[in-house]
Amino acid sequence: MAAIMAYTLSDPYRSLRLVLRLCGATFLLTGFFFLLLPASSATALMGLSGPLWPLRLAAAGLLTLGVAFLFAASERTIGLAVLVPCILGNALPALLLVIAYLQGEMSGFAWPVQGAMLILFVIWLIGAVTPLRFLRSEYQAD
Repeated sequence: MAAIMAYTLSDPYRSLRLVLRLCGATFLLTGFFFLLLPASSATALMGLSGPLWPLRLAAAGLLTLGVAFLFAASERTIGLAVLVPCILGNALPALLLVIAYLQGEMSGFAWPVQGAMLILFVIWLIGAVTPLRFLRSEYQAD
């Protein structure tokens, strides 16, 4: 029944479901990329040297959020327990990218990585802002 609800035209969460799927797929792709990235590519593309376990740990977190967002998109109703992690899970990486950019930490990245970071920033910003309109209705329902 949840799958039918997600695709009806009268679904009030239609835009949020789309954003959850987009963010979930983005988190999964980014997580798999970081998890499977060879050390030589990490050095060439991002200028990373040293152990890659922090990057692999971040990849595990991204994969977990991606799976959670994809499962949340298929729920019949989307409550506060999904909205808050969606906002924080997307706003914090977007904020991290802004801070890294302002401090000049991204200047060592190759241009394809900088372009990918810009695309990720836009997707994460959309994922952080879209659930905000549903917060008010969630508080009124309770």
